[in-house]
Amino acid sequence: MVEPVETPPVASEPDRDDLLVVENLQVHFPIKRGLVFDRTVGHVKAVDGVSLRVRRGSTYGLVGESGCGKSTFGRAVLRLEEPTGGTVMLDGESVTGLKGEALRQARRRMQMVFQDPLASLDPRQSVQSLMIEPLRVHQPAPNDQLVARAAEMLELVGMPRAALAKYPHEFSGGQRQRIGIARAMILNPELVIADEPVSALDVSVQAQVINLLEKLQREFGLTYIVIAHDLAVVRHISDVVGVMYLGQMVEEAGSDDLYAQPLHPYTIALMSAIPIPDPEVEDRRERILLRGDLPSPANPPSGCRFHTRCPYRQPTRCDTDEPHLREIEGHPGRRVSCHWAEQIASGEVQPMDSLVVEAVAAD
Repeated sequence: MVEPVETPPVASEPDRDDLLVVENLQVHFPIKRGLVFDRTVGHVKAVDGVSLRVRRGSTYGLVGESGCGKSTFGRAVLRLEEPTGGTVMLDGESVTGLKGEALRQARRRMQMVFQDPLASLDPRQSVQSLMIEPLRVHQPAPNDQLVARAAEMLELVGMPRAALAKYPHEFSGGQRQRIGIARAMILNPELVIADEPVSALDVSVQAQVINLLEKLQREFGLTYIVIAHDLAVVRHISDVVGVMYLGQMVEEAGSDDLYAQPLHPYTIALMSAIPIPDPEVEDRRERILLRGDLPSPANPPSGCRFHTRCPYRQPTRCDTDEPHLREIEGHPGRRVSCHWAEQIASGEVQPMDSLVVEAVAAD
């Protein structure tokens, strides 16, 4: 086998259509030891060098297993977590170095929809108080105008005006999520990061919330980053999908291309776990089982971070050389962090038989 020649990634020129540009974002949490926890003995590399671009008016889906750094990445983009390194550019302006009033002004342009609406809505505040609070901070006006704006926004997400007088615990999970979405949208943001927006909801309610997000995007020209575990939801709503593993981006591609032919071994394993609603196909298709647990982000493996669980592992390079996220020849717009992506695409490299399970349908 001829080893591929890998070159470091080259930064592309800024594009006016890119609303968000993230370059080499890092979020490292210190590990403290000592009697007063004053000695740093290491760092948890929750996000370790993630770069991506999100086009204006599009939806970027971010997937990966628990602990891979998806939520931390989303919070760091909004400065809810302070980045350790890297840059975040919103519409050509850096937000990583902003402080004070400049940061407050930037926050109006980017909002977040949280995973648990009951935890993100203050139980001591009425819906009216929750809705008009961001308006008082960013767009002060007479109280009757603020209340009218809050009622208008609630009606837009399918909630009655009477909801203003109630408290979060008086609503169902789906209704609370609608309130959370309305609160995020009330300032007319440009970028919305939705962190697992439907994972805590029933399946029927999930579809309603996803349809609501799509409706609001069409009406207001919103740009989304949707963080999720549900690969079916991500495929439905996203234009581009990024896959994270252990704090790094391992694959990025258009939604249809990624689901049609994943090229990174981790993405292939994720896709093989998606159930297919056809009993005969489901019984006979190949499924890849990943051995072992997710390594610690405080002590990631050398070389490729996925090599300890990778069914396509080639010991010649995977254990020692760290791959770069790079465009794959013959697959425009596809970026993969794997030494053997081309060989996997062509079928030259196959998974180890011991990690592939092929169920045979019962007679």
